[in-house]
Amino acid sequence: MKQEILRYENIYCSEGDQTLLKGLCLRAFQGQICCAIIPNLIEKQNFLRLLNGTLKPDSGWIYWNGEKLNSYRSHDQIRKQTAFIGKNRGIFSQLSVDENIFVANSKVFWWNRASSLCRKAPDLLKELDLSLPMSPKAHTLDSGRQKQIELLRAYVSGRKLAVITDLEMFLSEDEMKDFFELSAKLKRKGMTFLYVSGSDSELWRHADEVTIIKKGRSLSRLTPQHFIQSLNEPIITEAPDIGDLELNPIISLTRYIKGGELLNILDPNSAECSHAISMLEGCRSITPKAILSNRSDPIFRSVLNEIVFIEARSLDEMIFTDMTIMDNFIFMFMQKKAGIHLKKSYRKLVRNLTEGIFTEKELAEKAEKVSDECKLKLIYYRWIYLRPKVMVCIKPFSSIDFQLRSLTINLLDEALKSGIAVILITNHLTEAHTMKGKHLTVENGCLFTD
Repeated sequence: MKQEILRYENIYCSEGDQTLLKGLCLRAFQGQICCAIIPNLIEKQNFLRLLNGTLKPDSGWIYWNGEKLNSYRSHDQIRKQTAFIGKNRGIFSQLSVDENIFVANSKVFWWNRASSLCRKAPDLLKELDLSLPMSPKAHTLDSGRQKQIELLRAYVSGRKLAVITDLEMFLSEDEMKDFFELSAKLKRKGMTFLYVSGSDSELWRHADEVTIIKKGRSLSRLTPQHFIQSLNEPIITEAPDIGDLELNPIISLTRYIKGGELLNILDPNSAECSHAISMLEGCRSITPKAILSNRSDPIFRSVLNEIVFIEARSLDEMIFTDMTIMDNFIFMFMQKKAGIHLKKSYRKLVRNLTEGIFTEKELAEKAEKVSDECKLKLIYYRWIYLRPKVMVCIKPFSSIDFQLRSLTINLLDEALKSGIAVILITNHLTEAHTMKGKHLTVENGCLFTD
């Protein structure tokens, strides 16, 4: 009989007068991969807060390692034996790979010598049939291997549970494959995994059991085979309830604003504008790595033609830094026109489109080396030339200086002139009135006109 590691039973959580979780149930057994599918971004964040202990349950039962826990000590026990691996940087850059795995964990005492601990590295690689360089500094490795390092550290330090989330946002398809191959090996060693996924992710394909969570409660528990059969059911595809104004990202939004019009959405109660973003979450074109891993997905292609996002930290998250400015443009054009690989034709097209906007030197330069002004122009013009129906910009004026702010306004004007409908999402009232357009405010999960 399998040992139960974690079980949430009928969990209710609230903050103020708002109920966040209402009847959540979930279980995970030793040596098992579980997946929690949570289509709504805010609900997903609430679930992760429950796991890491920042959201306390009002009622319900929590079992850890087969033992029922009292609420005042439950999260402490779970957190100490759980590794959280996601988009946050989890390595010590200046330590070597083996030092990250064997030295940088809470179970190493001050009197242990790093060199003696790191001698275990060859045995670990042999045990897991793994090829991973141990002597280089951890930050010199790609993102996929850095996440493998985090996973190995969790295994070496005896963590019982690894919570995995958001990897599809920044790992390539090959990096994801390698990560899950390592997960499968550690699963056979008795480690338990919980993948926390949105509805558009395919992390569930690696799972032994899938739990669907919506509106704060667990709706069903399925095997991956049964989940495939349920993909067309409204559990996953139903649009969020946002009051009287329907806001289906592709269809209904274009009924409310026309091409060339601007809509400001103010989300004053969320620093990251998560309430407004969650309403559009099903159609996000997340990051460059996500574009790479979804390049053949027909659903992704239809989104690319209809609605696109410019992230709040676009200079850091929306550029292929190892590509030249020219290749950044070419890559996006090739995603738009599937099956066309005439690179010379695209080079000529890019030169014609960008004449007077980018110099030949800038086009030939790698994106990581150009100025912020050049990067910003790349981000906006890349979408403007692709002519989506709607361009959503999240906090476009935050964390930038006056010069970039002025340039952003000009770029948004260019998008509007080209016939693209633009939606600006912000949590600051003054930013919501930076440019003229229609205004909506998010309040209690609903949108209201000013």
